[in-house]
Amino acid sequence: MVALLSPETTYSIEEYFELEAQSLEKLEYFDGKITKMPGASYVHNRIATNVLTALNVALMNTFFEVSNSDTKIHIPTIESFVYPDAVVICEKPLFYQNRVDTILNPLLIVEVLSPSTEEYDRGEKFYLYRSLPSFKEYVVVHQKHALVSAYFRLNEKDWRTHDVASLSETIHLQSISVTLKLADIYRGIDLSAR
Repeated sequence: MVALLSPETTYSIEEYFELEAQSLEKLEYFDGKITKMPGASYVHNRIATNVLTALNVALMNTFFEVSNSDTKIHIPTIESFVYPDAVVICEKPLFYQNRVDTILNPLLIVEVLSPSTEEYDRGEKFYLYRSLPSFKEYVVVHQKHALVSAYFRLNEKDWRTHDVASLSETIHLQSISVTLKLADIYRGIDLSAR
């Protein structure tokens, strides 16, 4: 995470939405505090686009919906609004107070790790996501080397982790029954230069 807007100020949800509507940057909301999200690099965006493309192709004739990083997720347990890099929804989205930019029911969430967000994405953000009853799988994609981790919810407290670390391998996403090639996820990325 990056800079807080007036860290000593507590904002209402209404104020958050008003400030975000005026902002050129994405803002996340966490229990009254607003945080500016860092801009993403070309590599980050390319990987996120590759993942979105692969998911869209794989799920084209199913009842799953795929959405990008402009879709916010509301986490009601602590009144938080966060942005994933990609999200899969089962059947149709449920929206927060009829806001078509904020969903309540993610099934699978993808985060592409950046140096400035890796600790947050792997820690606190994952913890927040786990409070959502619809959330079943978390996919974390590294930028600097070929490594994708999928965390699948077995029950309320237990998660199974599957790591794949070679461009010649695939990763199976259990919640949507889709297998993705790491070569597709990292298409166009020169990992030898990283």
